[in-house]
Amino acid sequence: MVQLTEGPGFCYPLYYYVPSITRDDRFVVYHRADDGEVQLHRVDLATGDTLQLTHATGANTWWRPWCIDAGSGVLDFRSALNGPRGEVVFFDGNQVRTVEVASGATRDLFDLPEDRLAIGQNCVTPDGRWFVYIHADRETYEGMFDGNPDYEEYWRRRERARATRLAGYNFETGEQRTILVLASPIHHVLPYNDWDLLFCHPTAENGMLLTDIEGGWYTHLRTQDETGGQICHFLATARGATYEVLWGANGPRGGICDPPTRATYEVQLPAGFNYVHTGLDPAGLLWFYENHGPDVHDLQLLERHDPAGSDTWLTLAGNWPTYGDPDSQKAHFHPQVALERQWILMTGGDAATETNQVFLLDISDLSATRGIPWPASASATVR
Repeated sequence: MVQLTEGPGFCYPLYYYVPSITRDDRFVVYHRADDGEVQLHRVDLATGDTLQLTHATGANTWWRPWCIDAGSGVLDFRSALNGPRGEVVFFDGNQVRTVEVASGATRDLFDLPEDRLAIGQNCVTPDGRWFVYIHADRETYEGMFDGNPDYEEYWRRRERARATRLAGYNFETGEQRTILVLASPIHHVLPYNDWDLLFCHPTAENGMLLTDIEGGWYTHLRTQDETGGQICHFLATARGATYEVLWGANGPRGGICDPPTRATYEVQLPAGFNYVHTGLDPAGLLWFYENHGPDVHDLQLLERHDPAGSDTWLTLAGNWPTYGDPDSQKAHFHPQVALERQWILMTGGDAATETNQVFLLDISDLSATRGIPWPASASATVR
């Protein structure tokens, strides 16, 4: 392990659906939540020097209901790195701005109307052309949280959502485009490639949906199965969209889907797995999972899959404590393979300060998961 950040406060990368490391592998962009404020910072991997990138003053930054309130600053978990341009898009309230990672120079992009609210985790297409973002009717959305409901109550209130928009901003032309309008909150959007987009969740269940930059349509890639299993987290890789299935009667499963054909392949995860986040390997070669339960928090790699049922697993990080709200996004590992496939970038606990910080885990000695009989083939744009 190499620890990249340290206290005070809690440090965590951009949400792991999108990159946190610049294209030249020089800088890691991360949040620091401390003393009632959350801002974006970066660490220089060549020198270890850090720089505060944003000085946002927006209120109500809380990404509800999954996290804990970090105070004022940037809208928590809603920033996105534009790799080709070397800048990060962030929300200062309803003002959308970018900051150049190397220099810290900022510029304005556009403003959301005051009756709208950015509610989900956003992305930039890999070619750097489009910022794709989620916004909702402010009054309707904030009304879903009257009385500070718990997660289950929030889920029941989702049917109140109206006119949530998946939108795109073109960095080259300044064009604004409405891609979809849905009567449902959208939690995440991420690029499958330069054109196609994955997003979630429909009102009635968790699920992985597909659309594209042109918009006006969407489809469901894997519906809820007969046991009640639903896709929760999913990630774009060169071999397809990897995901985990939760809440099914037969326990959690890991899987991969080829969006053009809708073909899937799934493996049973160990019986001891609790709440799962699928780890991100952009190449789709390593099948690994964050397992988070009442008495465990570890990172497990599927070394070899045996369709007959005798899979081989390796613990990459065992029972590592994290601090603060155990259900908070700031406490999850959210692991992603990075830096020429030599490291996993992740959040972990720092026992000395009882905070969560940004770490690198050396995986240079790992081989690709063996025995998967159907890896989805790398595909071009979905049409």
